[in-house]
Amino acid sequence: MLKRRWLVTVAVALVLGTSVGAVAAAAPSIAAVTCPQCYGLSGLGDGVYAERDDAGYRRAVDAAQRRIDAFYGGRQAHARVLICATDACYRRIGGGREKGKALGTRALLLSPAGAGEVIATHELAHLELHQRLGAARGKVPHWFDEGLAVLVSDDPRYLGSGSDRCRLPYDQAVAVTRTSWAAATAGGTDGGYLQAACVVSRWKSGHDVLKFIADLRAGKTFDAAFSR
Repeated sequence: MLKRRWLVTVAVALVLGTSVGAVAAAAPSIAAVTCPQCYGLSGLGDGVYAERDDAGYRRAVDAAQRRIDAFYGGRQAHARVLICATDACYRRIGGGREKGKALGTRALLLSPAGAGEVIATHELAHLELHQRLGAARGKVPHWFDEGLAVLVSDDPRYLGSGSDRCRLPYDQAVAVTRTSWAAATAGGTDGGYLQAACVVSRWKSGHDVLKFIADLRAGKTFDAAFSR
């Protein structure tokens, strides 16, 4: 029995594109993704499962996918999306205090607070970037990953509506590139997201994200690809 469980864990890890250790640590989430119905979730079509049969959930995911399509010119990541209508459901499938979280590059969990277009887009943006980067994913610092996801989701909490999207002076924002993400978001503040969104939005105005990804996959360092 133990051997069988280990083989199942390895198989699921390969499907989700994550490590065996990560699968073991996130067993409830992996189990829920593998069998959403076992956790009380119903299929809404096209890989979307929800605790409540609500067409609004599908509309939110569809809109999020369209944003990814528009930003990247298509999607390479195709995730199974699990949506909870209650906090109890989200805890049951392995969620925590976050609004949503990605598992590898193949699955996404959304909490009641994250079951909308903006958060769904943000999390799908992580999946898309990671899928496109492949083995080069580890070169990208957390601040850039989060800043790009904010930009793709056009999150009004962290981006302004003018030609310069920064909601704080750039000289303050750029500090996020010189510290750890944990330090930038210490105390649960949104400061790191505001900084990252500012830096990435300013960078994106003069750079091609697809070229940036191609450079990283071709062997360039993050600093070299970012500065082009």
